[in-house]
Amino acid sequence: MMDAMSLTSLIPAVATLISGILVCGYGYRFFRLSVTLIGAAIGYALGILTATTVLAAISPVFYWIIVAVFTIGIGSVSFAFYRKAIILICTVGVGYWFTNDYAEPTLRNWLIGLGIGLVAGFAAFFLQKAAIILVTAVAGSRMVVTAVLPYVFMLPLLPSLSRKAGEFVFKDVDIPPEVFVPGVLTIVIAAFGFYKQIKENKK
Repeated sequence: MMDAMSLTSLIPAVATLISGILVCGYGYRFFRLSVTLIGAAIGYALGILTATTVLAAISPVFYWIIVAVFTIGIGSVSFAFYRKAIILICTVGVGYWFTNDYAEPTLRNWLIGLGIGLVAGFAAFFLQKAAIILVTAVAGSRMVVTAVLPYVFMLPLLPSLSRKAGEFVFKDVDIPPEVFVPGVLTIVIAAFGFYKQIKENKK
């Protein structure tokens, strides 16, 4: 029987997976819902980060209360101000993604990530359709990858295959599986979501 800890980790993963699929495949059509789901996902990640680093000694109950406050709070703000919220969501989301997955979490790298995210956010706000589709496809893809990645890494041959693929693509550069695999999965899923949305939302 599944214990409480496994259940508390599985439920957010399933919710993130379903939300990611919706955002990736239907982000433009259901823009307000997509922004809300992305905001909630970012809130969940920031809540986990806050609860584990700043408040590491607190009890599990308060841990999940903090995570819930961040998730519901940022998700609610995103719902209420969804058009303008896309700028903030892109800025914070890309900044967090960049510094946690592809660079050291230094102030310089945070500024780079936030800068990239700010540009993407303004593009989605002003350019509308094409940029919104791209942003939601990538964001949804990232949510899907976040949900399934722990289970993907359970595959026994994945580390060696990933290392060989990384060496083949980047020649002499050794790309760790924890960097190469999420990157490839994110690009592939985002491309599928972008194509699907473009095809279904042609005027």
